[in-house]
Amino acid sequence: MQKRIWINTNGNGIVATGHIRRCMTIAEELKKRGALVEFILPDEHSADVLAKLSGEDGIFFDSKIMHTDYSKPMQDLPVLKGYFEEIVPDLLLCDSGFITPEYFTEVQKIVPKDRILLTGYIDDLDRDDYPVNLVINYNIEPGDIYESAAHKLLGAEFAPLREQFCQFDYNVSEMGKRAFLSSGGTDPCHVIGKLLTEIYEGDSPYRKTLDITGIECEVIVGALFEPEYVDELSEFAKRHTGITLHDYVEDMAELMGRCDFAVSAGGSTLYELCAIGVPTVVYSMTDAQAELVESFDRIGAAKYAGDARYDHRLVQKIVTWGTAAIGNRGFRSRINIVDGKGVYKIADAIFEILK
Repeated sequence: MQKRIWINTNGNGIVATGHIRRCMTIAEELKKRGALVEFILPDEHSADVLAKLSGEDGIFFDSKIMHTDYSKPMQDLPVLKGYFEEIVPDLLLCDSGFITPEYFTEVQKIVPKDRILLTGYIDDLDRDDYPVNLVINYNIEPGDIYESAAHKLLGAEFAPLREQFCQFDYNVSEMGKRAFLSSGGTDPCHVIGKLLTEIYEGDSPYRKTLDITGIECEVIVGALFEPEYVDELSEFAKRHTGITLHDYVEDMAELMGRCDFAVSAGGSTLYELCAIGVPTVVYSMTDAQAELVESFDRIGAAKYAGDARYDHRLVQKIVTWGTAAIGNRGFRSRINIVDGKGVYKIADAIFEILK
């Protein structure tokens, strides 16, 4: 009998798209292995994100909208109870920074007594000890706090990346010419725009050096960028031929692989860059991101430039690093800590506990 798996997650302009993106990657692999996968979403905003990302990838998933507040997951319980009266999935996998251990305790109370519901949780914030069957934390330095979970997938080897990142032969060129710029699904601090200004139009002392080397910038336009901001970036691209905007990339691994260094916010993109092997300077936009990227910096997997919310010299520090990296091949060589096979390991574990 096919296994039925529900994925409860969310995405919007505040929490961005990372939760839904990584859950889609897991869901796709589970579907390939014959599972019946359905997304359980709190609101229309999350449904819109799922639809947009699915449209870009050409892979679509069934979904339900609970019409609840994504930041108050306990509101899910009455809705889930109604769902369970008709059908109970084999596994409920949750991915939300607002879910507490109590949530899973209360979920079990609404499961019909003649049914068994297994639960899983993706925790990249080292928040708490969750009473679940499976916990996934793919941070480089995951917390030693998970005593209740029967199965634990801990460490960067379990980063759920898309198949294209599984194997890639990255070449570190002698001279850096192309930069990859990304802030993830959102850019509330407009870091990308500020970087382009510093490189191409500002009075930075580094601008002349960058112009001489003919640096090119591959800019990723996030799914939730404000329309006005997208227009601003488009104007940059019109004025400077070295700027290429990408609002949809079919093969992100191939694009990253053509770049000599990268600038990225903390999140899934950082793991993708590490899987390819692109040397990266990273910045944070939230407290959780700051903790994550500092761990990358500690082991030398990426260079942490600062927090975009507070560091007024962030852009200048990033451009300084980029300038230094252009002609320094050794400086652009970084360790590879992600093998890109995490999603397979996650799927293996899920089907093992569902036996």
